[in-house]
Amino acid sequence: MTDDADYVNRLKAKVQQITTASGMTVEAVKKKMTSPLPEGAEPEMVGAPRATSASPETATLEAVVRWSRPVLWINNDTTDEDFTIDAMHEVDEDLLEEMRMHQSGINRIIPSVGRIELFNNMHLDWAGTGWVIDFDGASDIIVTNAHVAELFARQGPNGFIFRPGIPDFQTRQAAQIDFREEIMRTQPREFPITEVIWIAPDNRPDVAFLRVERTAGTDRVSAPIRLGSTASSNALLSVIGYPGKDDRVEYADKLSSVFGESFGIKRLALGRVTGQDSEIMTHDASTLPGSSGSVVWDSTKGVAVGLHFAGTAFTNNFAVPARVVQDLIRTRPWQGAERPSAPAPVPIPAAAPVVPTAGPSVGQDGSISFTVPLHINVQVSVGEPATSNAMSPVKPGKKLGAEAAVAGVETMARASAGAASVLEVSAEYLFHDGEITDEKGVVVAVTPDASLNPATYGLGTSYEGVPVVIEIADPQVIAEEMFGFEIETEAFRKRRANYTRDLSDPKFDLSPVTDKIKVQFSVSPEAGWPVLREFLKIDDFEHLTVGMYHVTAPHIVEALMDIAKRSRPNPRITLTLDRQRGDKPVNPDDISAGTKGDDIPERETIDALKNELGNKFLYAKASLGSRGLFATAYHIKVAVWTDRLSGNRKEDKVFWLSSGNWQSSNQQPLSIDVDAVPSLTFDDVADYNREWHAVVEHAGLAKTFREHLTQDQTDNALATATESGRRRLDDEILVPVEMLERAGRPTDFKPFPPLDLDEEMTIHPLLTPDNYPEVVLELVREARDRLWIENQSFNLWKRVEDTPAHFMALASAIREKQQNGVDVRILFRNIFGSERKTLRRLKDFGIRTDEHHIRFFPKNHTKGMVVDDHSVMLGSHNLTAGGTGPNRDASLIVRNKKANAYFAELFLHDWTQYGKHRPAPDTEGRRPVLISRDGARIEAPGGYVSMSLGEFLGEG
Repeated sequence: MTDDADYVNRLKAKVQQITTASGMTVEAVKKKMTSPLPEGAEPEMVGAPRATSASPETATLEAVVRWSRPVLWINNDTTDEDFTIDAMHEVDEDLLEEMRMHQSGINRIIPSVGRIELFNNMHLDWAGTGWVIDFDGASDIIVTNAHVAELFARQGPNGFIFRPGIPDFQTRQAAQIDFREEIMRTQPREFPITEVIWIAPDNRPDVAFLRVERTAGTDRVSAPIRLGSTASSNALLSVIGYPGKDDRVEYADKLSSVFGESFGIKRLALGRVTGQDSEIMTHDASTLPGSSGSVVWDSTKGVAVGLHFAGTAFTNNFAVPARVVQDLIRTRPWQGAERPSAPAPVPIPAAAPVVPTAGPSVGQDGSISFTVPLHINVQVSVGEPATSNAMSPVKPGKKLGAEAAVAGVETMARASAGAASVLEVSAEYLFHDGEITDEKGVVVAVTPDASLNPATYGLGTSYEGVPVVIEIADPQVIAEEMFGFEIETEAFRKRRANYTRDLSDPKFDLSPVTDKIKVQFSVSPEAGWPVLREFLKIDDFEHLTVGMYHVTAPHIVEALMDIAKRSRPNPRITLTLDRQRGDKPVNPDDISAGTKGDDIPERETIDALKNELGNKFLYAKASLGSRGLFATAYHIKVAVWTDRLSGNRKEDKVFWLSSGNWQSSNQQPLSIDVDAVPSLTFDDVADYNREWHAVVEHAGLAKTFREHLTQDQTDNALATATESGRRRLDDEILVPVEMLERAGRPTDFKPFPPLDLDEEMTIHPLLTPDNYPEVVLELVREARDRLWIENQSFNLWKRVEDTPAHFMALASAIREKQQNGVDVRILFRNIFGSERKTLRRLKDFGIRTDEHHIRFFPKNHTKGMVVDDHSVMLGSHNLTAGGTGPNRDASLIVRNKKANAYFAELFLHDWTQYGKHRPAPDTEGRRPVLISRDGARIEAPGGYVSMSLGEFLGEG
């Protein structure tokens, strides 16, 4: 077995080599899929299958390689040839005949393969397949894939622990394995999974081991499956597991002809070995999401030869070779160096995972009720006894070593491990009187409704002189630990997802343009909609091309419908949209509905535009995710007016570009004209976001953006044609109102009317993933006197050194400018209590975090920079790994002193009137954050706001 750090990279390279070998065109694929298949031919898939809400997995590809490979039912622990297959596809009778010869050996291992089922996880009833592989003298051991185990377990301070439940995060998730789950609903054989022994890290094969209760009533776990070394040449492989549903509509009929209509049921798939070496084996047995963790059985030799983990449709399925699994069983990494090192364990009884009896319910008065089993949990108080719910005072100037804090983390984490409300324990900079200090202590992050008293968790207020502080977890920790959402994903480590564009093509050229240009700059809330309204009312041109993150504001939807219905010769709209919101809007009568209470679900708008415009409405939903064109967001906010001339010629006229989405929180529906902006008061605009906008009249720049947006619509329409399912970022959650941002009343409010310019200037168009990182890096390096940054986000990663290179270079340049005496100020947004995290990470990175350099502004949604006295940048780019790299965003660099002065004055107003430096203190008695079932939009009960997980994380 190899345990080199580049194992996964070499594995990915091998998979990539296999999957790209054929090189078929999209047109060839489409033709092949709609034509009768010649004998022995296998169609190639465009893109890759995706797991959906009906699928138990989200992280893998599963595949049918050959339609002729039969899949059989299993009944009463025996293979059953009553399978279904379409008559137009020839069944491989040789495989069936061989199976009959070896059927007794296959039947012998069937009782040792089971379905891993979850409790207190509303998204997943089951996670994948596992099988008995060993007995260590204490209990039996199940093997499955690491990516399966990670759905319900995570690394703890001293081993692995079950994740908090969803939605009942007061109780951890629990799991069992059922060795039946057959088509005839035979008597189940369910055994509790008592421990997650080991989950392979990223640089190791996709393997995990679970400990299972040996007996359940009078039943006993079946015998371990014997491992072999390699599969015999041309071996008959039997892959036993639980294929789930695959919703790819283009293959629905063919998949049902192979698998039938029942999913998550024990199946036997027959196939052949297609390749094997010391690191990977490939096979062509048919699998679907849910098959991950299946045993790959050499029916000829009578041994297991692999652990199935992934596949690529019509190419190959992949398995971890048995010898690799055997090596792990032999070396037992969970007993050695790969288990986190820690001081001697604190003698605290481990809390076993418990199946909840009921999830939380929300009463009419806003209260939350939980029905959970009663636990008596004896905990040992570590360090000084707790005398209050406040931390021991930290005197400014007293230095506490980081090493001592880290040591305290390990001990505190073990001491509080049984409390489901504890989400994370870490060594962090401490706050004193609201100011971040140079001292570090142990910070225990808990759920929003949890106690802030260390004694609740058996902890003291300090440990060996190191303060112990209880804090409400920030949104990232809540999303990761409560809802199992991975934020700092591999998708952000690279500059691009799967998007490509030839910038040497003149129509896609993103070079700066110097010319006499007419521009109108404006800001929200005060002038955003009055300016956009006039832009959308333009009736001289026929074609509006839009790339947008959200389109839900009723007044904007009305404007779009007016364009569609307007009496013009040939109105057309082209729209690419990040995602469509759910069908059910929030309750507009509820106080928690906020500025978007009346917003319209995007599906309704899309349908209305289709009905009105027919084929003159071109729409594409953005292709997102690890296999999409963009990592997590089509975050752009651009609209272009074009006149369509005779002979299908186009004349581009004017474009609107902004930081603000087309939803009500970003475009306040003010009914005033632009001339009335100076008369607005703070009370007129207090609840809406700060945004920066530009309307630019320049044919060349308008053409550049129109060409990119048109190509976006084409590329995304093609890519999403083979995709299904939804993103976890679309999951709807309920956030208690006490977590909402509170904008303070300014002492000297000033409304900003638009600035109109018509003169020579230079404008540089910026797009990600195309040219933003390099161009903005040079812009930052130009700064000599001031670099003022107003951005919703400035998010470095938990381990700052892990921050992806494309964003790290920009952050490092900003830090260097500050260290060299440039006036660097950063005004970011505190999203649901995220300000402490941001301040701590920036301080750890070496950026000054005192109030002269860092402040936060609750309604700050803009994404801009002011550089010296000559340049300004505005647009949609968040300062994050995704925003500066693999997501779709658009911005402008404008080199003009008047534009610079306009936004410099605005920045200083926001800095002095709204900027804060002290995080709000946590309070007891908060309500929990809840997540909805299946991601559907839900009405928020009293005291709650309904929003998507993406909005909660500030992806806007």
